[in-house]
Amino acid sequence: MKKLVLGVFMLSVMSTFAQKKHKNGKIYDQHPGIEIVNEFTKAFVAGDEEKLKSLVTEDFKWWQMNSMDPKPLKLKGLVSRSNYLSKNVIGLQIKDRGSAYSDAMEYGKDNLNVYTYQILKGFDKNTGFKFEIPRNSIFFFSKDGKKISGLSVADSQLKWRKSYEAWDTRKNGKIYKDHPMISKARLLYAYLETGDMAAMKDLYAENARISDIMNSEKDSSKSVEEEMESLKEFFKIYEIVNVSESGYPDLLEYEGSKTKTIISWWNVTVKNKKSNAVKEAVHHSQIVVNKKGKIINEQYYFNASQLPK
Repeated sequence: MKKLVLGVFMLSVMSTFAQKKHKNGKIYDQHPGIEIVNEFTKAFVAGDEEKLKSLVTEDFKWWQMNSMDPKPLKLKGLVSRSNYLSKNVIGLQIKDRGSAYSDAMEYGKDNLNVYTYQILKGFDKNTGFKFEIPRNSIFFFSKDGKKISGLSVADSQLKWRKSYEAWDTRKNGKIYKDHPMISKARLLYAYLETGDMAAMKDLYAENARISDIMNSEKDSSKSVEEEMESLKEFFKIYEIVNVSESGYPDLLEYEGSKTKTIISWWNVTVKNKKSNAVKEAVHHSQIVVNKKGKIINEQYYFNASQLPK
């Protein structure tokens, strides 16, 4: 039995090594075709119609591989797209992505394709939308290898769609200037003024996270207990003299969300207990409240340099 198994194994190995290799072309990282593609990209970004026309064949076609429309763009469509993007995208760039570079592949006798791995960047000057779209492209060449006869592009249609949607007016919920839950923001600053930290602590859910955006590391946050300890240290040095609303709080009720977000602005007058210096500081607060009316997240902004010395 062992001999039979060994024999089958040897036959399999011999069969594998006996398979022939057949070269179907060559691949280059430097090639005249790559230079033509680079010229094409430069002209496309610049909106240079005459240069584009000189680099492509009259029957040029552009296929958008992940588009729902199977019809290719023709020369007129290429020129139109280049013209629009060059005039409406600030800082338009199409460059190699990361450490990627173009490949030129020669197949058989008269077939040349150039493969690029790029990223399109810029800002829509009409909407401010930021483009950062990876794209993989195949450039097909005429038989003499001197002109581009076709282009196949695969990129994120979802990102293009997002940029088009930026032109529309779309609702994402409701905004209120009067709402029972706004009381949570007002009480938070009322207890700050009176120094009632127990009452302040009771406004929060147990697992709430609190972020001092201006005066802490990015993405860092504190627990309720940690925030209360920070306030204890604050009150050793400072006294809150007065708190007043700046304008009025807004409550945002986002579509599909079970929470409510309250944004508010405050003028906070602070006294340094040692020097008796008094200064007014501007605070901005954003709290998220759950169904039970407990604060589950808070982000506040104030400039610590505004505190009295």
